[in-house]
Amino acid sequence: MRSEIIPAFFIRILAPFSLALLIGCSGKPGKPAQEAAAGPSSVTAISPQRKSLRRVVEQPGTIRPYEQTVLFAKVPGYVARIHGDIGDRIKGPKRDARGQEIEPGQILAELSDPELVEEARQKASLVLQAEAEAAQARKALAAALANVKAVEATVLEAEAGMTRAQANHDRWASEARRVTELVKNKVIDVQTRDETDNQFRAAEAARNEARARVASAQAMVMKSRADQENVEASVRSAEARVEVARAEARRLQALLGYTRIHAPYDGVIVRRTVNTGELVAASDSERKGIFTVVRDDPVRVVVEVPEGDAGLVENQGEVSLTIQALGGSPIPAKVSRTSWSLEPASRTLRTEIDLPNKERRLRPGMYVYARLTGHLPETWVVPTSALVKQGDAWVCFLIEGDRVVRTPVQVGRSDAGLIQVLKREQPGTPITWVPWTGKEVLAEKALGLVDGQSVQILAGGK
Repeated sequence: MRSEIIPAFFIRILAPFSLALLIGCSGKPGKPAQEAAAGPSSVTAISPQRKSLRRVVEQPGTIRPYEQTVLFAKVPGYVARIHGDIGDRIKGPKRDARGQEIEPGQILAELSDPELVEEARQKASLVLQAEAEAAQARKALAAALANVKAVEATVLEAEAGMTRAQANHDRWASEARRVTELVKNKVIDVQTRDETDNQFRAAEAARNEARARVASAQAMVMKSRADQENVEASVRSAEARVEVARAEARRLQALLGYTRIHAPYDGVIVRRTVNTGELVAASDSERKGIFTVVRDDPVRVVVEVPEGDAGLVENQGEVSLTIQALGGSPIPAKVSRTSWSLEPASRTLRTEIDLPNKERRLRPGMYVYARLTGHLPETWVVPTSALVKQGDAWVCFLIEGDRVVRTPVQVGRSDAGLIQVLKREQPGTPITWVPWTGKEVLAEKALGLVDGQSVQILAGGK
């Protein structure tokens, strides 16, 4: 019985090999398996189109305050009063149409510095003293001007006396000549001539005296004018001292102003580091300011865009923001600004989007998901279904006659079912890459096609 089972077992094992041997010896050639699998297929023919693709960049972001300011103490002092705490809304300064401050911002804290107050009072007193000295100098100048006028009048008087003395001198000179002639002619006696000569010499002396008085008066004028100039210099010096004293007083008043910490803008206090009675110093490096305040309307949404997509981000570009913590529909916005330069460490482009925040629902630190839309330069594109990746290469199937030819291509970016095709390989050795012309015809769907496969173009295709 055992001898009958063994032959049957071998027969069942060898039966398939015997059948294959009979088929192989029949002399009828068979088709290759690849060709049998790649029989005629129906395809739709397309050609590349020139088009500008929209590239959507999706990146997480963070809400940041529009401004954040740490307020320090300019002058040392004790904290006298605190008028704000974390979470309090604050009012900044009011400004006119030209941007000039007309009313300071809300006072957040007050410091006490008695020494600075006393120094300010001293400077104010020095201003009063300098003003009094300037007033005294101006009075001295007025006196000097009056003296100059008086001396000039003396000069005029002396010149008038000189004129009178000169006239009297000329009269007696003429009389002396006439009398001398009469004496020669023995009309009058010698005694009369001597008396006339004496009168002439007296007139001459009076004339010389008048000349001296004129010279003296002129010298007095020069002296009084020099004194006037000296007093004018003293006035200018006194007035300069007044300005110096006023400037010093203003400096002290400015320092006193620093004892009141004002809000720089409308916003909210997010941090407070001091308490009433504490001593604060401008040089205290361990403190991180008295208050930290932020401007929260508008807010900035900061998105770090990777290097590969940085060139697509432009100012006023479209952005869609989703804030998970608030729910609701996406918020449309525009790119407000970029840093242009990439961050060296992360190789990312800082992109900022400003959002209004009237209701204060957007808080700094919130997570945001951003979709930035950029427009690529116009180039040749095909449907993504027209390409298939084989190994490390992207390929399409060009239609030549009734067959398809596998053709490697260089691709760019893709969006909405379209992909950029930059160059294609031209058959031959060595490998050559050529640009697309738009006249190429290729299968719309590359999946399942093989090189050399026969195809049938569907109606409506190229």
